[in-house]
Amino acid sequence: MPDFSNRGPLGQKQQKPPKLPRKPLPKVSPKKRARKAAERERGAWEHMAAVKAMPCICCGATGPSDAHHVTGNKMPRSDFMVIPLCYACHRGPRGYHADKRAWVARHGPDYGFLEIVAGMLD
Repeated sequence: MPDFSNRGPLGQKQQKPPKLPRKPLPKVSPKKRARKAAERERGAWEHMAAVKAMPCICCGATGPSDAHHVTGNKMPRSDFMVIPLCYACHRGPRGYHADKRAWVARHGPDYGFLEIVAGMLD
């Protein structure tokens, strides 16, 4: 049986309530904007593209990989400090973002792979 719950008294469609305006995006500080622009000028996007084309650093699954931003050891987040991880090792059920402690117990800290990735890129 068809659903007539969204029909008016004479079988006419009722008008939807107007959508609420979206919240404006948060303002980016001038300092953060300048840092992002400087990273783009130095080739951060090209570096990330090269890392994404590499195989997974943990399991060796062929690329393309996700670029995992290394923030361990209280390091600031940078597009130059990324390691290649496949979906399963990055965001999967046993991945870094699903269970960080178990991932670190299996593979070691994520910042330990930065030197290996740098050597693979040279």
